[in-house]
Amino acid sequence: MSSKRIVFIIFFLLVIQTYSQSLYFGLSSGISSVQDNNYFTNNLGAAGKHYVNGAESIFGGLKFGNDEYQFAIKMKYGFSDIPFSLSAQIHYIPLRGSQSVDIYNSVYNQNILQDVTTMIDIWSLRIGGRYTYEADKFKPYTTLSLLLNYWGDTWLQYEYYDNISLWRNYENGIRYGLNMGGGIGYELVENIELEIEVNYNYMNLWNRRGANPIDKIHPSEEEKMNTLNFELCVYYKLL
Repeated sequence: MSSKRIVFIIFFLLVIQTYSQSLYFGLSSGISSVQDNNYFTNNLGAAGKHYVNGAESIFGGLKFGNDEYQFAIKMKYGFSDIPFSLSAQIHYIPLRGSQSVDIYNSVYNQNILQDVTTMIDIWSLRIGGRYTYEADKFKPYTTLSLLLNYWGDTWLQYEYYDNISLWRNYENGIRYGLNMGGGIGYELVENIELEIEVNYNYMNLWNRRGANPIDKIHPSEEEKMNTLNFELCVYYKLL
């Protein structure tokens, strides 16, 4: 074992012994607002063949809005008298858009108004740090995290009276992003904290779908998705 590694281990053990540790487990829910006027927020438009967002799509938009719900499991770990702490979170964000669209029906040989729901389910792993400003029971903080997002495929649900059908529009995959925000915590009772947080998320900052190099006629690429989140979390102190 190298001398540098030995020094690091000794330093880490001294820190653990010097400062008391804290570990919190939390459950959170909130609302996500998809930002910008682009493919993700545009109206569906007419059904057909659209070359948008780096893919071939049945509609020209997804109509995601300002009231997308999300749920999360959170952990935070730190030391007493040190304002910095580590955080890890798993978020589930079911994005949904809805619009009534005239679609040709071959059975009736005419256009029929159908309710169309667009769907992308996102699982987001967030690893980062927090800086907390201690003020008695109130604890304002800022946070910065890296995002590892798994985007489920884009699905379309068609509904006409009792007839419901599901159609895969196109595939997605892994995206990387960045999260930054701030909030305030409050100690409700011993070992239980309540936090209110606002954060901004770059959901596909890296690894977006690029334009198809073979298709020179439709050189579209995946657009950026950014969300503004409002979250309420209840933490329980484990350590």
